[in-house]
Amino acid sequence: MPLCNGQPGLRGKIQVEVREPAAGESADRNVGVTSTLDFIASDETLDRYDEVIVASGWKLDNYVRNPVFQNSHQYGDIIYTIGRALITEVRTMGERKVLFQRVEFATEANPIAKIAYNLYKGKFLNAVSVGFIPLQWENGEPGNLWHRRYTEQELLEVSAVGIPANPNALALGLKAGAITKQQIKDLGALLHYALRPRKPFEPQRRVTEKYLRMSKLAAAVRELVKRI
Repeated sequence: MPLCNGQPGLRGKIQVEVREPAAGESADRNVGVTSTLDFIASDETLDRYDEVIVASGWKLDNYVRNPVFQNSHQYGDIIYTIGRALITEVRTMGERKVLFQRVEFATEANPIAKIAYNLYKGKFLNAVSVGFIPLQWENGEPGNLWHRRYTEQELLEVSAVGIPANPNALALGLKAGAITKQQIKDLGALLHYALRPRKPFEPQRRVTEKYLRMSKLAAAVRELVKRI
């Protein structure tokens, strides 16, 4: 499928362990930065497509030049940028290798980023999605548990998933106190701005899948605001 730069590639959902950087990790960069979470990818287990991504095979050079953290693989507007990766590297943790990221969320600049940060921190979300170009792989033999095993792949993008595409996550986060009423209202105002009518002399906005998805989210947020 096309990735953010138009190249053909794959996207894969990765379950992650999410935690705040520990105060004792003084050897790590940017410990103490506010609104920062560590994402520790699961070990090299099978995904739902019976595929395995080998952690040691990640090629990260291109990604770290522009390490933005996006919302649901969307790139059409700056409102979709919700943070940046301060660290992206392969680490050995115990007996497993993982793709490790430390992400700083743009909570002061973007209401979506603030909601995303709180939902991850509150454990309402526990996955990210990576866009990558396979470079080397091997197909499984009959009897293997895996259908394909990627041994070398170039990371192009990382996105939060379900933020805030799933209105239920917003409602659950609000009910549990992970996010506030004001944050929901700020999100509604941002969506209203993004969906505002253009000047009369401008061409009519082309209806796209992303635009329709944003419109549905805006409607869901309006209904949620009515209930609070």
